[in-house]
Amino acid sequence: MSPSWPSYWPPFLWGVATSSHQIEGDNQNDWTLWEEQGRVPEPSGKATNHWQHWPDDFALLSEIGVNAYRFSIEWSRIQPAPDRFDSAAIRQYRNMIAFLRQNHIVPVLTLHHFTLPLWVSRQQGVQNPRFAEWFRRYTDVVMNELGDLVDLYVTINEPMVLVVMGYLIRRWPPGKTGFRRALGVIDHLVEAHHDAYAVIKKARPNAWVGLAHHVIDFQPFNPRNPLDRMDARLLRYLMNRRVIRLVGTQQDFLGMNYYTRQYARWYRGLHPLTTRGGQLLTDMGWEIQPEGLETVVHDIPLTDRPVLITENGIATEDDALRQQYLRRHLTIVANLQQQGFAIRGYFYWSFLDNFEWAEGYRPRFGLVGIDYQTEERQIRPSAHWYRRVIEANRSRYPISVPEE
Repeated sequence: MSPSWPSYWPPFLWGVATSSHQIEGDNQNDWTLWEEQGRVPEPSGKATNHWQHWPDDFALLSEIGVNAYRFSIEWSRIQPAPDRFDSAAIRQYRNMIAFLRQNHIVPVLTLHHFTLPLWVSRQQGVQNPRFAEWFRRYTDVVMNELGDLVDLYVTINEPMVLVVMGYLIRRWPPGKTGFRRALGVIDHLVEAHHDAYAVIKKARPNAWVGLAHHVIDFQPFNPRNPLDRMDARLLRYLMNRRVIRLVGTQQDFLGMNYYTRQYARWYRGLHPLTTRGGQLLTDMGWEIQPEGLETVVHDIPLTDRPVLITENGIATEDDALRQQYLRRHLTIVANLQQQGFAIRGYFYWSFLDNFEWAEGYRPRFGLVGIDYQTEERQIRPSAHWYRRVIEANRSRYPISVPEE
């Protein structure tokens, strides 16, 4: 059973989200190596240089008005070698978390967001049966050093995305294929979550611990074709439901990262189409389908538990479209609450423009724009709209979203 919603938290977590490698800059991990091998359009380099600019960036969080911030800590910074933990990096993360708390922003700490220390990746990374052991030790150090400041944890971000991108279609490290290998990686990620869950709960019994699951509204390309319908059901099970079932009750909340709908064609198997035409697309080529969020929440198991929308966002140069995207998805959240689903938080992706993995710096997800030449930050109008909605709902649950 999940713990009861803490009275010292806001009734609804209004947040934004980021990940370490995408914004910090100057990391040394498996993704850095992948970039140096020319596997992406451009290297991450200094990214947004958030590692240096974090005090100013965190001041922008208060300006936007959020009461929660989901971010990841970089395993490769904290543990750059098997037997070495970097006290300076740990101290900086501690200062960052303390700053959030002092400004009444709930820190939501992600332990693993796709990247691995080089020493882990050189030992076959997540494929290694010892991966859960390494992750458990890292989690134990994090709890000893930072655990007194954090009550809400995401152990692993989007395990199925890591599996698909790194082990099936080879666009991400380690770039290896094999269905059997991919199944083993899933098992190791689930084991790592279970071990981390136990470590966190031992250190902080009242902490909330979960994963951020990537969920897609898979629909048949041709609803009249039984083979397309069957393929859509298979994709929903493998991509959306299976890991949730494997993790089971060792998740106090369901974290859901939702962006889009995709279309199953029976002859494409596990490679759905991102659109069937006629729909508005983001700069990532993804359909804008807010209604799909409602579909996946109804379809996911264990939604008797509180749900956090741990990511939802749009890559676009059109900030008016970003505001529309926000409004339409938040309206779905409000509708789900009225239906009885305990949606307890929403985290827009992303707080800042960032390095978008294999797509480089082209996609613009941020409520705050970044000039990568000058490192200047610019709050976009959509962020001001988001602030007004937050202010109108500061103590409200369920939430209410203006029509325009």
